[in-house]
Amino acid sequence: MRRPVLTARARIAVAFGAVFAVLGTGLLVTVNVLSRVGTQERATRIARTVVPAEARPPYETVTVTTLHRLSGDVSAAASHELITWSAVALLVTALLALGVGWWTAGLFLRPVQGAFDSQRRFIANASHELRTPLATQRAAIQIGLEGHPSPEDLARTKATLLQTNRHSERLIDGLLLLARSERGLDSREPFDLAEVVDAEVHSLAASARREGVRIRLDAAASPLTGNRLLLAQLTGNLLRNAVGYNHPGGSVDVRVRSGRLTVVNTGPVVPAADVGTLFEPFRRGAGRERLGGGAGLGLSIVRSIARAHGGTAKAAPRPGGGLRVVVELPTGRSRRPWPRPAIRGTRP
Repeated sequence: MRRPVLTARARIAVAFGAVFAVLGTGLLVTVNVLSRVGTQERATRIARTVVPAEARPPYETVTVTTLHRLSGDVSAAASHELITWSAVALLVTALLALGVGWWTAGLFLRPVQGAFDSQRRFIANASHELRTPLATQRAAIQIGLEGHPSPEDLARTKATLLQTNRHSERLIDGLLLLARSERGLDSREPFDLAEVVDAEVHSLAASARREGVRIRLDAAASPLTGNRLLLAQLTGNLLRNAVGYNHPGGSVDVRVRSGRLTVVNTGPVVPAADVGTLFEPFRRGAGRERLGGGAGLGLSIVRSIARAHGGTAKAAPRPGGGLRVVVELPTGRSRRPWPRPAIRGTRP
């Protein structure tokens, strides 16, 4: 029969209660021994005070003996009561300590247990995402190249293999970038967030134009110190999501102010209950991302990069559909002159 295994929380609570019981027992034993000795000495002193030795006639010897015996009995009774109630108090307090240990262990272990669960989900999802393109490639090779494939079959197989290979590259790049941002920043440099956002908007303009999505940019000078490449990746992820999870004729409003980047896009309705999960790895929002697909790492990378810079990334549903994402970053001084002209424009 398999022995039950205690959880980490239960082991900590038991250890907490056991340590308290041992220390409490030692304390009470010491107090009881010292109390008994002190009570005995004080009772003897009182008995001698009641009947002084020089005033004792021979016939009072019995009375003195009786007083000594009575004082001993009183001392023993007091010690017995003290031991009894001390044991009861120790038991009750040990049970309370066990409960406090259980509560404290849960309080401190909750983030750790959550981190382990998140890590297990991440590993499982990453394994699944990496296995899927491999299975697709194997199927394309087995089916497309079976027998004597025609030129059309070869072209179709080649296109499938290239597409799955690009997906695998994007996934691996995303995982490496996520691991890099989780590690923190190795170095910092001064730059203007407005320039970074303007460059990313410009690089995505052609893709947004093909999808029929209009990007509006309103950027004021925002000096920061950090990793320019990582924040460019953060901005690019937000913009690609905003354009990808959109609809023809939709819009993306990008606003940059001191230490704040806001991206608001139209698109499918996002339930408020699902917003928090969008920042978890491999979580994809409702709607089809139309810019080549994705692995569901976009917003998790955004949050990780923001945290690496000491900032935050939050999202909220947009009334009527779409999403509003706000990235807050700590501002810093730059060696460049400020302020600079604001950047405003509409693309396409």
